[in-house]
Amino acid sequence: MRRVSEGIMLSSTKCGDGKMVVNVYTREEGKRGFLVRLPSSSAGKGRMKASFFFPLSQIEATFSEPRQGQDLAYLNDVKVVYAYREMYTDIRKSSVACFLAEVMGRCILQSEQDIRFYDTVATALRQFDARHQDIADFHLFFLLSMAESLGFYPQEAGHFTDIYFDMREGRFVSTPPAYEDFLAPEVACDLSLLLQVRRRIRNAFPEITLFDSRRRQALLMALAAYCRIQTGIAGNFRSLDILREVFQ
Repeated sequence: MRRVSEGIMLSSTKCGDGKMVVNVYTREEGKRGFLVRLPSSSAGKGRMKASFFFPLSQIEATFSEPRQGQDLAYLNDVKVVYAYREMYTDIRKSSVACFLAEVMGRCILQSEQDIRFYDTVATALRQFDARHQDIADFHLFFLLSMAESLGFYPQEAGHFTDIYFDMREGRFVSTPPAYEDFLAPEVACDLSLLLQVRRRIRNAFPEITLFDSRRRQALLMALAAYCRIQTGIAGNFRSLDILREVFQ
């Protein structure tokens, strides 16, 4: 039986024999992997355009559940539910899209439904695509929103002496821990500012630019490391260097 779900494209990998494996964050079932048969005819290519599989494409996926002995469901049809205007033509936005798609694909480990987070992300990406200014800090707010959904949102500082941030415990502390997974006062202060702005404006993705390039780079590296530590994934994000270069 075929099923239909909205989804956000995370990654695609060709695997030979005219097939491709794609990872999609679906609205109803969380992260799912699908097997796609790449069409050879021109008519078939119209149903499976390459642009459908760009990072963060918002699609409607029609799929068949895997048969016995198979691991992946087959993706039968794809439709775009929202056509971005600048996401793939603006180098800044496309680099953000590649980074966020990689982060979501690696950090979201379980196939659990979170409709609220899905709707928040889908709406935020559309707003980001439409923005013409104040986009430089969007990915920082996005990482916080993802951390909130996955259960490791940083606790705000409880006292003015809490000038370090413990990345293992996810909270501010007054003295540095015995291990290296912590943020020194300068970067910890900027993280505290980011948390305060998000809470006070009551908007997960405010149209605001808080940091200069140097501070943004440091905070981006810190949040990326925090996400890796909290989810237990190994290795850095491959798209991180490109993103840093673009917003240098």
